[in-house]
Amino acid sequence: MAEIILGYDPCHCADRPESMESEAYLRALNTQLTYLFAFAGRINEIDTAAATSAEFRGMQDAGWNTAVTAHEVFGELKALGSKGAPLNRAELRQVLCLYAQLAEAGGVYEGLLNTMLIAQLKPWNMWPFQDLVRVRHQPRAVIGPNANAMFRRLAETAAAIGMPGLARVLELAFRDDVRNAMAHADYIMVQGGLRLRRRNGGQPIVVSYEQLLAALQIAIWFFELLNEFQRRVVESYRPARTIVGRFSANPPMPWTIELSDEGVFSISGSAPGPQVDAAYQRQSRINDRLGGKMVAAYLGPGLDIAPDLLTATTTAGFEPLIVALTDADQFDGLIAEIEEHGLWDTELEAVDHVAATLMATPFGFRWIATGEVFAAWLPAVDEINIAR
Repeated sequence: MAEIILGYDPCHCADRPESMESEAYLRALNTQLTYLFAFAGRINEIDTAAATSAEFRGMQDAGWNTAVTAHEVFGELKALGSKGAPLNRAELRQVLCLYAQLAEAGGVYEGLLNTMLIAQLKPWNMWPFQDLVRVRHQPRAVIGPNANAMFRRLAETAAAIGMPGLARVLELAFRDDVRNAMAHADYIMVQGGLRLRRRNGGQPIVVSYEQLLAALQIAIWFFELLNEFQRRVVESYRPARTIVGRFSANPPMPWTIELSDEGVFSISGSAPGPQVDAAYQRQSRINDRLGGKMVAAYLGPGLDIAPDLLTATTTAGFEPLIVALTDADQFDGLIAEIEEHGLWDTELEAVDHVAATLMATPFGFRWIATGEVFAAWLPAVDEINIAR
């Protein structure tokens, strides 16, 4: 991953505060996407795979998918920003216009929305942003959501599935004030930065070139890293694998997912009717206990989560579903269900259950006694290397 250099910037040093902020963003994004894709893939592997196909609309001729345009824009933006010398005024204007276009790439971001909705057990949706579309009757027009509406929905969904850490990085992916200014030519480019005039109301502000640098770097890294996580999912189906589960609103049955040697990604099934296996039934039981969240905690009568454990979940970017069972028989019944159906994430360890909390992720249940144990339980996060 490369850094970018903007013109009109008196300092090109790599250790500027804005650069450090964007690198912190990259690492936070990497962590949150790691958790999202690991957990979503466990809840419904088939729909997670389907969500990697940007702007899928069924059978259509080549050349009608705007995700192709988004990747072209990304390539042009990265090439301009990585030229290794300050940009002139025309190049900077081009970079900012490309930035605004990349923010609007809904065909790409609908895959991210579908991935998050898996936690709520919602089926893969060909048009996940469709409820944001407005229809004007005179003159008739169908008006799709802009970047502000799409990223607001993405952040709201992340929060709804108990991932406020992911919601925060999504809110910061693109600056809506800069995008609006470029989309409506509501700016003035000056030596000190970009003046956002807000000619139709609002307080004018100046966005420094240091701030623009951070915003552009964050946008490039966001798009690039999201694409990398989706690519890894696709590559995992070479060779093909057959999985029993639900694809979109279809009943559970075997589905074969394959990335062919020619680069064609496909999901196919030919079962005559619904079929389940033990793995599907086990996962369904775990999913039902998560209540639409990625992490859940079940408390017995009179018990509460230890403060350091609650702090650890918050630090990791989660807001767990907390279910307080007031009846001891209910809690004992849950433990019996976990043991009967093999819902433990790992072999049952020797843990002082009085001092531990019964927690669940899409991988299963486990007794968690401390924040340190919770952090170690989460999916491993790969290191990010930034090319200089």
